[in-house]
Amino acid sequence: MTVTLRDPTAEISGALRRRVPPPTSLLGVTVALLDIGKMRGDEFIDRLEALLAERGIATRRFRKPTNTRTAPVETLQEIATTCGAAVIALSDCGSCTSCSTHDLNDLDRRGIPGVSVITETFVEPFAAQCRAIGFDGASVVVAHPVQNRTTAELHAMAEVALPRILAALGVAAAH
Repeated sequence: MTVTLRDPTAEISGALRRRVPPPTSLLGVTVALLDIGKMRGDEFIDRLEALLAERGIATRRFRKPTNTRTAPVETLQEIATTCGAAVIALSDCGSCTSCSTHDLNDLDRRGIPGVSVITETFVEPFAAQCRAIGFDGASVVVAHPVQNRTTAELHAMAEVALPRILAALGVAAAH
């Protein structure tokens, strides 16, 4: 018996479009922190926001109404007009990884370089979605699962992820 799965977006691309080059510095650049709406993701983003503030990097918070759909066009447009880079977090399942990848691609097409934070279980689905939409998206991988972790553990995950997030945004970790 053969099972065929179909992608309802029907997007197929043979080559990956390179992402928008990230800025050389985040000083003077507002970084969008897009919370995809997963339970406990806000605690991870809270710590990222504090760590970026300690480095003098301005942030602006956004939140999707649901993790199982792409961000509203108005949210993406607001990010594109008020921010110069984006961090999308925290994807730890198939549908939210797919939707976040589309959000990352949409922001990139609007000229906003970004990075998705995903859990280790969804590295291949992120890569597969990037291939499907023809986008060379950037991701930072953290441990899976997320929901059963304490606030302290989520904050520690953000601390470990921050240098990789900064590198994905083109900035040296010692920034």
